[in-house]
Amino acid sequence: MDINFAAWVLSPIAYDEGQPLLIDAANPGRSLSFKQLRNQVRRLIAGLRAAGIRPGDCVLVNSFNDISYTILYLGIIGSGAIFSGVNPAYSAHELAHHMEMVAAKLIIVEPAMLDKTVAAAESTHLPKPDIYAFDVHGLSQRADIVSWSVLLENGHGDFQQYPRPDATVAAYQTSSGTSGLPKAAMIPHSYLISQARLRMSEPCINYDVRRLTALPPMHAFATPIIPSSIREGSLTYIMRRYDDAEFVSCVEKYRITETWLPPPPIIQLPKSHLTSTDALRYLRRIWFGGASLAYENQLPLQHLLHGDARIHPVWGMTEVGWITTIPPSWPGNHGNDMVGMPLPDFRVRAVDDEGRKIRDVNVDGELQILAPHPMLGYLNNPNANEEIFTVDSEGRWINSGDIGHISSEGHIFILDRKKDIIKVRGWQVSPSEVESRIHQQPEVVDVCVVGIALSTGEGERVRAFVVRRDDSHLTADEVKQFAAISLAKYKVPEEVVFVLSIPRNPTGKILRRVLREQVMEEGGLRNPVSNVVGKSFCTDPYEEVTQPAGRQRYPYSGLHQITPRT
Repeated sequence: MDINFAAWVLSPIAYDEGQPLLIDAANPGRSLSFKQLRNQVRRLIAGLRAAGIRPGDCVLVNSFNDISYTILYLGIIGSGAIFSGVNPAYSAHELAHHMEMVAAKLIIVEPAMLDKTVAAAESTHLPKPDIYAFDVHGLSQRADIVSWSVLLENGHGDFQQYPRPDATVAAYQTSSGTSGLPKAAMIPHSYLISQARLRMSEPCINYDVRRLTALPPMHAFATPIIPSSIREGSLTYIMRRYDDAEFVSCVEKYRITETWLPPPPIIQLPKSHLTSTDALRYLRRIWFGGASLAYENQLPLQHLLHGDARIHPVWGMTEVGWITTIPPSWPGNHGNDMVGMPLPDFRVRAVDDEGRKIRDVNVDGELQILAPHPMLGYLNNPNANEEIFTVDSEGRWINSGDIGHISSEGHIFILDRKKDIIKVRGWQVSPSEVESRIHQQPEVVDVCVVGIALSTGEGERVRAFVVRRDDSHLTADEVKQFAAISLAKYKVPEEVVFVLSIPRNPTGKILRRVLREQVMEEGGLRNPVSNVVGKSFCTDPYEEVTQPAGRQRYPYSGLHQITPRT
């Protein structure tokens, strides 16, 4: 792969380069063709170089999704710089930490996030002239920050080439690794090319590919989607961020056949009055990832889809790519909780607590991944590198932090995150298993299960944080009784706390540490079996003070809780 990733994405194509390719789902009159995209990417390359950006410099982007986000992504990488995207929900403090971690030299930011981004930049001594407003939806209100469009006024630049794209960093992807604070995973060009190739459609599909994505574009879950669409000419609609009503409307209006979702909407869409078999009739493939989701919790949505439609799990991690496993070939269905089998050139194994390979099937251990094009390591973090890599005679394995097993057929099953397993009187409890059961209660909108350390130091007790429907009078005892129907007694939550929302990252993964930290700060919650905690955990800069009844933004991700069926 002796090529820059952006040059590969925008290399000659076989379809009409003037046809609309990337379309604004909220305003379909806005679109980009391959020809327009390539032209603007090359103009941005020239503009970045004119602004003093050199190969190896980091350019940071702080924005929600947009058709022009792809121009930023490919233009930055194409210029030889290193792309780094941040969560728009970041506070000024979090932004400053990220800027220092990646040594950002230039920032392109959506106007709504300008004030806190400028404040963060000032704390890291980044000059204002190196900050540009990504004002694709209107002018910035700050006269001291210029528009990113000035970067498109310096002619056209050529793609930076490298003799070793497998050893050259194209992007810094934020990851928590197996534990600890966010880290910058150094992603090479070869990783991005490989992942985009793996995301391209199979030749045997029996429908026209029309895609819709609302995933946060800076996340590893999203990065292969648009590049693969460009390479194969798949019409792709882009939502600024996820909203249940807009999502269902777009699926129906644009006859969407493929989409990607985090687990929460898959659980909640079937409970919504917005969702019907007619509205979803065109969908044929839904991929979900970013967090676990039991097969039985996929079935309510599956029953609303066309008979040929499939919901497929994807499993991986930022460090190796989210496309590491493959489900049964179309039109097959996985039919259980497995996440698939390793793709060609990928290997997965389970190891015990001493790091020894588990040779027996169906025995749980930490899963390790041997990938053809993994990350190069974490930026300036040797301790984290030592924790994430296991090197032996077979290769350089990535420790996933996931506990699971491999069946006799080679199918991979995930139990839970290693760091999240709860120890109850010597027994291991998987939070995901308990959450999966509680999610099936019709009045439950969302749930998070954590372990609370006992004061005696002898293990933990199980606590469930539950979001119930707006019109619900569900009690803590009813939640416990429902869980006890199919869970062993030691797995049933001893405590149930009703909350307004569950903290999640941009792809729906529960941020359990936020709840644990709250418990530690407050020294436990008063009357934990019945108290409604009036804390939404929201850090979304677009969070409304008041919201329509039955709909609430998910923190961090911009997702909404949906209006339940009545």
